[in-house]
Amino acid sequence: MSPDADTMPASPPAVMREVREVIADSSHVLTRGRTLRRPEPVVIRAGRHGGLPFDSITSDLYLGCLPASQICYGSCFAARGSFDAGYDFGIRVENVLDTDLLRSDLRALPDDQRFLRNGWNSDASWNWPKAYQLARLVRESGRCPVFVTKYFRTIDSGTLSGLVEAGAELRVSVSALDTAGQLRQRLAGLLAYQQAGGVAVAVVMTSLFAEEALNRRQDDLVEWIVRQDINGAENSLRVPPALPVSRLLDHDQVGVLDDSGDLWAGRLYGDRLPVPTITSMPCDYPGLPWRRRSELDLDQLEAWRQDPVRTHEEVLSGRRLAKPRQCGVSRTWLPEDAPAAPGEPR
Repeated sequence: MSPDADTMPASPPAVMREVREVIADSSHVLTRGRTLRRPEPVVIRAGRHGGLPFDSITSDLYLGCLPASQICYGSCFAARGSFDAGYDFGIRVENVLDTDLLRSDLRALPDDQRFLRNGWNSDASWNWPKAYQLARLVRESGRCPVFVTKYFRTIDSGTLSGLVEAGAELRVSVSALDTAGQLRQRLAGLLAYQQAGGVAVAVVMTSLFAEEALNRRQDDLVEWIVRQDINGAENSLRVPPALPVSRLLDHDQVGVLDDSGDLWAGRLYGDRLPVPTITSMPCDYPGLPWRRRSELDLDQLEAWRQDPVRTHEEVLSGRRLAKPRQCGVSRTWLPEDAPAAPGEPR
């Protein structure tokens, strides 16, 4: 099922042109005209045993994602880390899925680590069949596979059924800054996964914008999610003030992150988008057991909200605040950095 065009949040042409322009301008600041290298593929690992910073994550299916002029919202933390390391984020290099090695990592995870998320420096949607392979291995270990995705490519029906059967949770990021085509594809993906019996969560990347048309579009997007009875979460966009894309924000209504200096507004839609972000969840989070917003147990959601995205009121209170610890952690794997298999020399 595709979203009805008449119910979609409006896309004011002049404002969306400005969005595209500042994202392109931001790319020049990020790359600084440097010659960037092609990354080398690595083996996909899981948790600290696999050399990753947290037990809650796996390596991405790819290194790289989008060219500088197209990176999400002109300020993607993973792209910034890649460019700073001298690598071209616009070159997608497929990482290697070694099932025996990944199973070894999964066996080494703590028993109370009940989920694994994929999609922290790239996007699983570039290869959904491979994402399904990964999901099966994670589920085989007794854990919930969670994919955080921009849904750049749709899922074919067979792979979609497989992901649902594997109990994969799909968290699709959407924003008022998305183009009409991007938004339509992402919302349709959420509906299709939910209707196939899967658990899907719309993660709205929010801020308060200088252009009132963008704020209205954001409100309309949230209302669309509520009307469709889709599970909704919220994450606050974090934008470095030096990037041209920061011009889109209402600087009187955003605060400054303590650790990075990024501008952010905090959570704006707590009651409308009650599902905690995946980086807020405790290690024993088993996956969302409810497919629809109307079914949510709000008390249980609050019990899971261990490291929350701060509210707008907290951000404007003047207190020194940091993002959730497991959110926006960039790791650009250089070949010499990739973890060796157990027993292999470094």
